[in-house]
Amino acid sequence: METEAAVRMPESPPCNVNRMPSRWVLLTFLCLALVVRGRMMLGNLDSLEKDPDAYRDAAWSIYFERTLGLWNESSGAIEPTATRPPLYPLLLSGMYFLQFTPDAPGIGLLHVLLGTATVWIVWRLGLAWRLPPAASLLAAALVMVDPILLNQSVLAMTETLATLLTALALLGLTRAGQDNLLRWSGLAGAVLGLCVLCRPAFLVWLLAAVVLFPWLAAGSGRFARAAAMVAGAAAVLAPWAIRNELVFGRPIVTTTHGGYTLLLANNPEFYAYLQSAPWGSVWDAHEFNERWRSEQQSQGSALDPAARELESDRRAYAAAWENIGRDPLVFAYSCLARLGRLWNVLPHQTSPDESASRHGLRFAVAIWYTLELLLAAAGIAYLRRRLLLSPWAWGTILVVSMSAVHTVFWTDMRMRAPLMVVVALLVTQGALVLATRRQASSAAAHTT
Repeated sequence: METEAAVRMPESPPCNVNRMPSRWVLLTFLCLALVVRGRMMLGNLDSLEKDPDAYRDAAWSIYFERTLGLWNESSGAIEPTATRPPLYPLLLSGMYFLQFTPDAPGIGLLHVLLGTATVWIVWRLGLAWRLPPAASLLAAALVMVDPILLNQSVLAMTETLATLLTALALLGLTRAGQDNLLRWSGLAGAVLGLCVLCRPAFLVWLLAAVVLFPWLAAGSGRFARAAAMVAGAAAVLAPWAIRNELVFGRPIVTTTHGGYTLLLANNPEFYAYLQSAPWGSVWDAHEFNERWRSEQQSQGSALDPAARELESDRRAYAAAWENIGRDPLVFAYSCLARLGRLWNVLPHQTSPDESASRHGLRFAVAIWYTLELLLAAAGIAYLRRRLLLSPWAWGTILVVSMSAVHTVFWTDMRMRAPLMVVVALLVTQGALVLATRRQASSAAAHTT
C-alpha cells in the first residue's frame, strides 16, 4: 500500500526550500503572526462587540446558570438549548473562571492566540505532509493573512476555533495514519470530536475518516486503531449527548439547529430569489426569519421549552424536505448555487451604498482568491491520485465532506474558513511545482 512516503516532491526543487529555518526565523514568524492578527483585532473592536449568534449570551448562561441556555423573551427566563454547538461558548465561559469578561477585547485576544496557534500548526502540518520547510512556512503565511480568516477573527463566531481544530485534526490523522500506537488514533478521534462540538458539519468528516482509516493508514492493527479513533471521538461527544438526553430526552450529538439551516437553504422565497434576482445580489432573509419565528412561537406555545425546540427542528426538516420534493429541479440548481457560494472568490455586496474603499477591498479579495485557487488547481494537477492517499487524503475527505454538507444546507463564503488550511497547502504545492518547472526550463535554456 502506498503511503505518504510515496509522495515525492518534484525533481530539483528551487534552492533553499529544503533548508530548515532557524529558531530565530520561526520565532520572528510567530511574532509577525501575532502582530498581523493583533492589528486586525485592534482595528475592529466594534465588530467584536456584536454577538450575532448569541455565543456570548450562551457563555454567560454556562457560567452563571450552569447550563447552555438562551434568554426567551416570551417566558422571561433562561431556557436550556441545543441550538448552538457547545464548544465555543464553553471556551468563552472559561474566561469568567480566569477573571476575564468575554467582551470585545477579551474575545479579540482569544482569537489572536487561536489564530497564531493555527499558523504554527499549519507549519508543522506542512512538514508532516512532506512539503519542504520553506513551502510549509509559505502555507502557514497564507493562513496567517487569509482574508476570510482575518475577517472572521474579528467576529464572535466559531470560524477561528474551527480552523485551529481542523489543522490540529489533520495533524492528528496524519500521525495516527503513520504510527501503530493506539493513543495517536484515540487522540485524533478526540480532536475530531471537538471539531463536531464546534461545528456540527464536521460530523460527516469524522464518520468518513473513521470508515476510510483502515484503507488509508499504514502499518498493522488498522481496524483496532480505527476503533480507538471511534472511542476517542465518543469520549468527547458523550457528555454533550448525555446532557441532551437529560434535557431533551434525546442523545443529540450535534444541535437542534440543523432543520432551520436546511429550511433556510430550501424554501420558496429563496428558490424564487435564485430564479429571478440579479447575479451577485444578496437574499434578505429578514422576512423569512420573522415569519418562521412567529410561527414557531404560536405553534409551540402549549409545549415546554425542550419539547418546543425539538418540535421546531422537526417542523423545519419536514418543511425543507417537502420543498425539495415539490421542486427537485430548482433544488438541484440551488445546490449548484450554494456550492458556488461556498467557493466564491468575490464577497457579496452587503450594502447598496457601498463605499469606494469597500468596493475596492472586495475586488482585491477576489483577485487574491482567484490566484490562490489557480495555484491550488496546479497542486491538484500535480498530485492527482495521490490526493486519495495518506496524508493528502485526510484533506481531500475534509474538503469533499464539508462541500457536500454545504451544498444542501445554508452556506456562504465564511463556511469554508476551516478548508483554507488544505487550500493553503495545495497552493504551496502548486507554487512549488511551477517554480521547479520554471527553474528547469531556465536551466535547459542556458545549456542550449
